[in-house]
Amino acid sequence: MFGNDFFWYEALIVLFAGIVHGTLGFGFPMMATPLFALFLDLKKAVLFTLFPTIAVNFLSLKRDNSFGEIWGAYRLLIASVIVGSIVGTNLLVLYDNAYYKLFLAGVILLYLNKERLHISLTHSVAKHPQLMTMLIGFLSGFVGGIANIMIPVLIILILELKLEKKRAIGVMSFCFITNKMLQVLIFGYHGNLNFENFSMILPLIFIAMVGFFIGSRLQDRIDEVLYKKILNFILWILSSYLIVSTFYM
Repeated sequence: MFGNDFFWYEALIVLFAGIVHGTLGFGFPMMATPLFALFLDLKKAVLFTLFPTIAVNFLSLKRDNSFGEIWGAYRLLIASVIVGSIVGTNLLVLYDNAYYKLFLAGVILLYLNKERLHISLTHSVAKHPQLMTMLIGFLSGFVGGIANIMIPVLIILILELKLEKKRAIGVMSFCFITNKMLQVLIFGYHGNLNFENFSMILPLIFIAMVGFFIGSRLQDRIDEVLYKKILNFILWILSSYLIVSTFYM
């Protein structure tokens, strides 16, 4: 790995993505995947981010929450994410398609423009919380499987449920860990994960964790209002990137 011409570029990517994740409590695959995709195909870019993503999300969840607490309160959401992840990841592995990203962009833009289109999820979430949780959970797992970026759909639910920052980070981290562990199993089942690949990924896990600890020192300086503004801003940026990258990258 250290003889690889791209290693130091890869190391900088995961360090940067780890810092972002430590600061916001999410964002590692969102930052790392498109940067890896500049010199790797999407399937391999997803593969290289799996274990670092699991590592930083484990640290993120344990910082202010516990696995038992999050599972007990949000097991319906997590179970729905599992089903969606299985479907989406199998589609990515067997039928990789760059246009999958447009599906995710469409979901984000629909949510961001819901007031202009007179669409309200608040009433639906309040009236049918279990059904909406299952639908959004499945959708987040599905798009996480095919595009490796499940955070936009989860942000939609987090904002509608009005969760405070630390609990929101715990819920998102648990969902990310579940999604990525399923992807590891599915990539392995289809023969895409082997000892050679893992030996190349291993140093990146430790670098990502270093980035997380750097970023986590900044997290407590972000209040609830600013946090929600950051979430909405990221949705706009990400939807624009997904559309542009589909046709021009």
